[in-house]
Amino acid sequence: MTKSKTAKIDILVLLLIGLMLTYSAAIFLSAYLSGTDMGAWVWERHQNLFSWYSRPLFIIPAAYYAYRRKVWHVLGFMLLLATSLFWFAAPATTDPAIRDYLQWEADLFLSNNSSFPLLALILAVLIFLFLLFYAFWQRNPWLGLLVINVGTILKIVVSLVFGESAGEAAIVPSLSSLLVINLFAYFLYRRFRQSRKPG
Repeated sequence: MTKSKTAKIDILVLLLIGLMLTYSAAIFLSAYLSGTDMGAWVWERHQNLFSWYSRPLFIIPAAYYAYRRKVWHVLGFMLLLATSLFWFAAPATTDPAIRDYLQWEADLFLSNNSSFPLLALILAVLIFLFLLFYAFWQRNPWLGLLVINVGTILKIVVSLVFGESAGEAAIVPSLSSLLVINLFAYFLYRRFRQSRKPG
């Protein structure tokens, strides 16, 4: 692919990110202006499993653009990941396991008398993202893949240790995201190996 074509695709991606962020802002502002309890609104919409299983759609391109050292693309996909929590309508019915898990998160991070759990969560997420994108920025995809795998497993462990039975709801979405990301990495590795073969 020529540089000019790649540049055009990069611009198109930024435009798509902008459109999706505009959509996010529009539905958020609409809910806010209608007098909705925004915390409850986000919490209810986050119970839609599409917001759980869509994470690889943002992590993979963000890692790709970190590898190419495109800061705005990385930031854009991370903003999409954050706003995707409330993109989808609240489900008519919610799996009790999902509801219990989200309630455990809300109780631990938002309703806790101590701010330590929330600060620890924010710090952990920032460290994870820094290590992830630093690895790809340094053109070390294997380290980046290791960070994703270790970070996801740690999330499951923390959910099970502190959330106990409620934490079990994090297992399937987390492992499915990990499976998609690892399969995608394997596919790229196979293509790279084939392209390096002579003749």
